[in-house]
Amino acid sequence: MSYSYFLGCVIPGRLPFLEASARRTFEEIGMEVGDQAEYSCCPDPTGAAQLDHETFLALGARNLCLFEESNNNILSLCSGCTESLKTVKHILDNDDEKKKEINSKLKVIGKTYKGNIDIKHFAELLYENINKIKDKVKRPLKDLKVAGHPGCHYLRPSEIINWDDPLNPKTLDELIEATGADAVEYNLKNDCCGNPVEKSDKDISLSMLESKLKSMKEAGADCIVCICPACYQQFDFNQREINKINDTDYNFPVFYITELIALALGMDTEKLGLNFHRIKVNDILEKIT
Repeated sequence: MSYSYFLGCVIPGRLPFLEASARRTFEEIGMEVGDQAEYSCCPDPTGAAQLDHETFLALGARNLCLFEESNNNILSLCSGCTESLKTVKHILDNDDEKKKEINSKLKVIGKTYKGNIDIKHFAELLYENINKIKDKVKRPLKDLKVAGHPGCHYLRPSEIINWDDPLNPKTLDELIEATGADAVEYNLKNDCCGNPVEKSDKDISLSMLESKLKSMKEAGADCIVCICPACYQQFDFNQREINKINDTDYNFPVFYITELIALALGMDTEKLGLNFHRIKVNDILEKIT
């Protein structure tokens, strides 16, 4: 099966180094992933879907049509984008009347949604190739204790995502352990990081984040691994703010899973853009080299 990237908005706009690590990691394990031009926002369900559900479906279906026309399945680097696109596909594939209605709107721009491509979260494809990752590890990340954060949209709604166990997820931890690192268990693993709440109540958002950080600290984690750009921003951008407000000392370096895998595969750290992280990763790099 062939795949093309759906990069979303946040990664190319604010976190291009995460894209770089993903591209290098998939190349290293022998996966050729193409590029698709002209797609738009997924769209974010907390925005378009709340304002106008029909617009949400039409925008999402247009994106799906672009990949159908190029005969490529979608590989999303964002959990939110994955959830949005899978939701659109799920609705249209299971409601013929709604599909006909949305196609009547798409007809204006010369497109028709057919429903003949697949959508995968990038961590799902990595997991399917976990043995290739293990075989290519050159720098085992032994003695590194990692708190994996699956996040919300990677797992839920489970009837649409249809991937991993939403109550007891294992795939992210197994990917972490494929690098030679130790995936630590902590009490609040399945809790939200608080990022979606920030727009409506910053105090609650930071409180949710601090609860996660406290749980990770109690478990003895050295760093955090994410698989969603929104979660990444919450952990990497807001630890210092919590420290200022509450006089705490959280200082967990935050990695995307592709960055952690890239390190284990022996890639040059300077080419991964690790210097763009707000929480500096120097102590981790010293620990693994």
